Amino acid sequence: MTAERTAAHEAAEIILRHGAVYTRSTGDPFFFSSGWASPIFVDVKRLISFPEARSRLLQLAIEKIDATFGTERFDLIAGCELAGVPFASAVADRKGLPLVVVLKQGRGFGRLAQFEGTFAPGSRTLLFDDLTTDGRTKVTFRAALEAAEAEVIGSFVLLDYAIFPGAQRLTCLLTLDHIIRVAEDNDHLDGAILAEIKNFARNASAWSRRHGGISALTS
Repeated sequence: MTAERTAAHEAAEIILRHGAVYTRSTGDPFFFSSGWASPIFVDVKRLISFPEARSRLLQLAIEKIDATFGTERFDLIAGCELAGVPFASAVADRKGLPLVVVLKQGRGFGRLAQFEGTFAPGSRTLLFDDLTTDGRTKVTFRAALEAAEAEVIGSFVLLDYAIFPGAQRLTCLLTLDHIIRVAEDNDHLDGAILAEIKNFARNASAWSRRHGGISALTS
């Protein structure tokens, strides 16, 4: 097993062990903001309440960021409103970098109307969030940074579901597949719901359509 896979599996174990995975085998499924229906919801932000788990998850994330982009590549960390902010804040603090928060909507005037904090034009920036389903909101956040004249070097999320057709792929610490594998290996989830989640992961579009969600991203 490679170091990258080991880190992803350790992160999945942390998430499962701290009750951040929610499932629904009956009744209405979860509906993501983009319209996908799902039998599983991973609440990564729950980990902010567990100091040791939070610290280890962040260390694994920083190691992945450094390995992917280089240790001295960034001038700025940009956290996505709202769930990405505590994680981005901790990463910025550990790396000794400035932090800004990218807002979903502008609240002020001028070049930095869509931000809390400040940065100079041309700042080499890492966009950071807790998770992504299909990546569409990250495109919006990235566009805000570029409109404010940041040089966006990369986008990073702790968890990328990585199963939805047409999704924007981002650099991530782990995917839903890692959670499924660790849950199966360590009996974290009931067998019936795990089988349903596997069916979902194999064809998220069809599963979502059968359960009242979208089956494809709209332009």
